[in-house]
Amino acid sequence: MAWRGFSVRDQLISDGGGREISAYLDALARRELSDDPCLRLRELYWTLSRLFGHARRALVLPGSSAEAPPAVVIRGPPSWRPAETPLSARAPRRVRPRLLIDMTSTLRCGKNTGIQRVVREIAFHGRAMGEGVPVAIHDGELLPYYRDPAFPGPVSIEPGDIFLMLDATWNHVAEYLPIIEAVKARGGATIVGLHDILPLAYPAAFPPPVVRCMGEWMEKVVLTSDGVIAVSRAAAQSLRDFLVAQGRGEPQFPIGWWRLGDDFSCVAGGEPSPLARSIAEGGRPYFLGVGTVEPRKGYPVVIDALEKLWAEGVDATYVIVGSAGWGMRQFARRMEGHHAFNRRLFWLKNASDADLTLLYRNAHALVLASVAEGFGLPIVEAAHHGAPVIATDIPVFREVAGESARYFRLLDCDSLAEKMRAALIEKPRPPVLAPVSWRESAIQLFSLVRGRNFGMPSSPPGGKTASPFEAIGLRAPQGGARG
Repeated sequence: MAWRGFSVRDQLISDGGGREISAYLDALARRELSDDPCLRLRELYWTLSRLFGHARRALVLPGSSAEAPPAVVIRGPPSWRPAETPLSARAPRRVRPRLLIDMTSTLRCGKNTGIQRVVREIAFHGRAMGEGVPVAIHDGELLPYYRDPAFPGPVSIEPGDIFLMLDATWNHVAEYLPIIEAVKARGGATIVGLHDILPLAYPAAFPPPVVRCMGEWMEKVVLTSDGVIAVSRAAAQSLRDFLVAQGRGEPQFPIGWWRLGDDFSCVAGGEPSPLARSIAEGGRPYFLGVGTVEPRKGYPVVIDALEKLWAEGVDATYVIVGSAGWGMRQFARRMEGHHAFNRRLFWLKNASDADLTLLYRNAHALVLASVAEGFGLPIVEAAHHGAPVIATDIPVFREVAGESARYFRLLDCDSLAEKMRAALIEKPRPPVLAPVSWRESAIQLFSLVRGRNFGMPSSPPGGKTASPFEAIGLRAPQGGARG
């Protein structure tokens, strides 16, 4: 079926926020189309490429690489080269049924941010605890992600195996379907990891091919799965609301969520760049933005707020760390043509982990202006590095940071400017999150997946749902992230 755009209004903000978000994203999309008439041609190219089986090519027209949406660059299988297993991750696989932890998209894209960071951490600890076998699809077979003498070739699917699809699986639906069928034929189960359904909720904010990919993924993978487990309660609830709004009724499979970790064992070392050092050690207070520059991140709202502060004589810097995404050509022109660019306004498109760590540690505050998110990993990273947080007042951010962040009204640059002005007068404290290591996060996830008892009740008593931590004996976050 054709998936309609759906705004999970009640989950994002209680006072008509869904309409405001849709109007904001639609306006950005209209401006982008009027600014670049080639976008229509590019969309036709994408459509024809999929119809004629060219989905494994980079889906951009010649000369337009700067606007290539990362999620649409669907690469074919690379030459197989398993990763070296870290010494601390060498452990026998002794738990049955096995968990086959999919890392296909992570392997192919080579990134270590966002979804890929979550996947790498969970797979690393799953392997270390003997709980899981990290795998990736190559030429129709599951091959081990880590170099392992126990698996010199393909990983055969055994009776009862659980296929944990934690990666960006919507990019490779056709390749997953035979694996899913093979798992089911051997009495196993498929559990889908949910990061968000934002392309379906707000299609104007994403490239048309991504919206179509996620529609196919929803129909062929999610709705036929044995369960869905999300990275936040808000993301889990948004899936339920979406399916009900689409006329599907209450889901016939369990939907739950688990808590992501806050230590980063897979982060690479290295030295920060001279630019990052000059910003961090320059003596001028700076606000930090982290995440791909795309419509839902709300970066224009931050620039509007800063221009108000600069007009008042406030001397502060803003630094964006994130690659250029889809639908922000006008914003890129605004940034790079701004009188403050590379003086009080910086955009680090290819920052290293060392750059990001240094910038977090010295930031006056992290500013998150997103209109919609599945989780909000930068809040966890900020807390880990001691950076205060100013964020949009949306439920998923309150779920992660509780009352230990400062919140501003959705899409309101005046409200944001007020919070930034106050932060410059008196620097806020960093978010207080109950520490949850990635190992604990992995334990929780694996316990929930194996028990498959993570379903959310249809009508929570008193509007509250018990933390999934309570079900398996882990400590629930107090005063910060709430399950």
